[in-house]
Amino acid sequence: MSRNVTWDRGVSLPEHAIWFDPEVTRALAVVTHAHTDHSRRHRETYLTAETLALTAPSRRPKAARVLPLEAEQPVGGGKLTLVAAGHMLGSAQVFFEAPGGRLLYTGDLKLRGPRPVRMPAADVLVIESTYGRPHFLFPDHETVVEAIATWCRRVLAEGVTPVLLCHAIGKAQEVMLALAPYGIRFALEARCLPGTEAYREAGEAIPDYVELVPGEDYSNRVVIAPPAGKAAIRRLHRYRCALVSGWAQDRHFRAIFGADVAFPLSDHCDFQELLDAVDLVGPEQVYTVHGFTEDLARQLRRRGVRASGLRGVEQLALALT
Repeated sequence: MSRNVTWDRGVSLPEHAIWFDPEVTRALAVVTHAHTDHSRRHRETYLTAETLALTAPSRRPKAARVLPLEAEQPVGGGKLTLVAAGHMLGSAQVFFEAPGGRLLYTGDLKLRGPRPVRMPAADVLVIESTYGRPHFLFPDHETVVEAIATWCRRVLAEGVTPVLLCHAIGKAQEVMLALAPYGIRFALEARCLPGTEAYREAGEAIPDYVELVPGEDYSNRVVIAPPAGKAAIRRLHRYRCALVSGWAQDRHFRAIFGADVAFPLSDHCDFQELLDAVDLVGPEQVYTVHGFTEDLARQLRRRGVRASGLRGVEQLALALT
């Protein structure tokens, strides 16, 4: 495998003519999960069946090559394997083997939490760095879920509607599954419905929910809605909002989205998990992409790891995941 890994509006292996999560349409690409910042209508796309089901119709690939996790696929002069990423339903990392080496591209990654994840050994690791600064250290998954459930119950007991602000695809459904043991029922803003139905059709045990209809009474349900565009929320009689995101670690984000409280529940690795992921893979070279790329690369170099930011310009995408 050539170790010439580049950023070309997406992670690219030029000598193999393949892109991972490219931002523009390509001839051959791998899409790691269904969030809109990763999915495009490429001419030929490798992805999981769940990712295809969760992808909006307007972004579905022209030629979808559905791969089960752990199935090897010859492509681009090498072998491609999708492995579990722990991020959301259907999310996958890309393991690419060719003569001369092995590369792992994580896409969006989460080590802690209910979904499986596998970190195969590789010579080159391309790792997302959304939370690549040391102050992003999240409590364990169960502790945050318990705190969210406690808040929801307290607000409901006061005759007020709790509103959880979550990404409409993936995050909303993962929060519903996490809160299911607490017997909570939900009302979902319209943009959360397609992803929830896709989760249900994939066999996930989604708890009871109805569509949020502006003006109706939801004092006995927890509302889930995306942070952007809160017109339906403002028509609730009495409500309180909670931002559910790793960005809760930065206090000013709560104010940006008009939330009363914030819970640091993320579908990404925190800083320590990113370091742990590198240790598990044991690469000779690490490239960081998306988010705090230079910060994470610098921290890795201090630990004796050969690392650099693959993309020159850092970006802070407020995906609320």
